[in-house]
Amino acid sequence: MSTKPNVGLVGVGHLGRIHLQKLQQIETCNFVGFYDIDHEKSRQINKDSGAYSAESLQDILEKSDIISVVVPTHDHHKVGKEVLQSGKHLFMEKPLTETASQAEELVKMASERGSKFGVGHIERFNPAVQAMAGKIGNPMFIEAHRLNPFNPRGLDVAVISELMIHDIDLCLYFTQSEVTDIQASAVQVLSDKMDIANARLTFESGCVANLTASRISPSGMRKIRLFQRDNYLSFDLKEKKVDSYSLVDNNFDDKALKGFSTSFQYGETGKKIVFHKPECSVYDMIEEELRRFIDAVISDSKPPVTGEEGLAALKVALEIERKAHESLEKINPGL
Repeated sequence: MSTKPNVGLVGVGHLGRIHLQKLQQIETCNFVGFYDIDHEKSRQINKDSGAYSAESLQDILEKSDIISVVVPTHDHHKVGKEVLQSGKHLFMEKPLTETASQAEELVKMASERGSKFGVGHIERFNPAVQAMAGKIGNPMFIEAHRLNPFNPRGLDVAVISELMIHDIDLCLYFTQSEVTDIQASAVQVLSDKMDIANARLTFESGCVANLTASRISPSGMRKIRLFQRDNYLSFDLKEKKVDSYSLVDNNFDDKALKGFSTSFQYGETGKKIVFHKPECSVYDMIEEELRRFIDAVISDSKPPVTGEEGLAALKVALEIERKAHESLEKINPGL
């Protein structure tokens, strides 16, 4: 595509309104407007933002080359199908769909029609994750904690599909390996869905990941610890920072590293341990993920997070939910 693509938005709830603001700022596209089934809300957002409010989904589809879909999860499949049937490129927020079969259908449709299909796994664009791009080789153990205070928004899905799926995607991205075994448990606390969950994933590569997600915590936390041979990484995704500890030869020039670094001798081994706090870029993550998907459409290249990758994360999340539900049934028979 040699010209700026026209981008439309479907859904202007809490996250959708953020998408609207970011799309209005991205200079590599023409933001043509939005559609939402709530006409009263649409009129108010039109008044506040000046963005065109389409009368129907068909209206916004006809005006757009790319559609960003930010609707409730239970509507993802229906809206996604209409977008792809119209021949448009599709960016969809996570989780991809409610079921794996729905996601598989969308992935197949996008492939058959030659449409780009991107998924909003936003932590891929976290500056801390980006700072370590190309530096993660063969992780052997990963531990993740993703804790959020209670918020009624998002209770239409279990905490696994709402929060843990971020870390599932990162584990798949870090390991580049398939999951071979899952153990999981969860508890319903403030909703009829699972509000806190823990999963232990074993990967074909031999890596093991222990993931905990909660939406009933008094304070927020998004941390990942990753261990690989001669290297330990500690990610604080909330603060967008990462610390690296590496065992290297004494002749390694750690002063050449960008950011803060220091080192100390590791006994009489001829090696030293280097502590490195890399420089992490400062940018808006939602704007970055949208910008990079738009760039993929313009350059006819692979989206940074593909529909296939979104499907892979969804399948693992759904299997965790199934295993966790089995655990719940043992505690509460007939649940």
